[in-house]
Amino acid sequence: MWLEDFIPSESWADAWPKSSEVSEKFKEAVKKAGAWIKRVQKDEKKARKFDLLLAQFLTQIIRNPKYDFLLDDLFKTLDSGYSSNFLLWILSLVYLPISDKIRELSSKNLIEFDYVKTFEKVNFDDNNLDESIKNRINFWLEDIIDIISIEYSSLQISQIKTLFLKREEYNQLLIFSSLVFEFFFEELNIEISQKKSQNYIDFIMQQVYTKIQTLESEEV
Repeated sequence: MWLEDFIPSESWADAWPKSSEVSEKFKEAVKKAGAWIKRVQKDEKKARKFDLLLAQFLTQIIRNPKYDFLLDDLFKTLDSGYSSNFLLWILSLVYLPISDKIRELSSKNLIEFDYVKTFEKVNFDDNNLDESIKNRINFWLEDIIDIISIEYSSLQISQIKTLFLKREEYNQLLIFSSLVFEFFFEELNIEISQKKSQNYIDFIMQQVYTKIQTLESEEV
């Protein structure tokens, strides 16, 4: 299986049902996904496992209008230079099939997330957060080390570290990750402010950066 198997063509987009539910961002996302995949092909003769996986999941995600608001910043973050496995990890918080794949590859049990959301929207309260939600986020943090360790690349780790130290690239990472974080809680009918989400994500990413430094020194 090769990356071209996942390149969305114009005919592929045109074949999609014409309805008011399909946003204009869909066709734009198809073009961006195709351009990104072709760029990967130029960089490497043989597609890496996680480039393939991201391409595969992208063709699924862009078909669902509820993810439309994530697409622009997803592609901006890709363009910043963050690797496919890193982007897969971020998306795995709101797209369970990615989480399942990560844990399958790392030979871990799949996540069983059994939180029952309330009918009425509630405000985020970090002092009174349901245990199942805490566990879900902890598993998410656990998955980042797994996904970059499965096919370890010191060059890739070095690239991620460099991007963390570049203000513009890191800020783009925070914007995209914060949107994902907010969306995760929105799906649970929990409202979290943009500022609080960004603060949490900034803290999480600093923890990730520390873990990545340790991982590189150990050279898994």
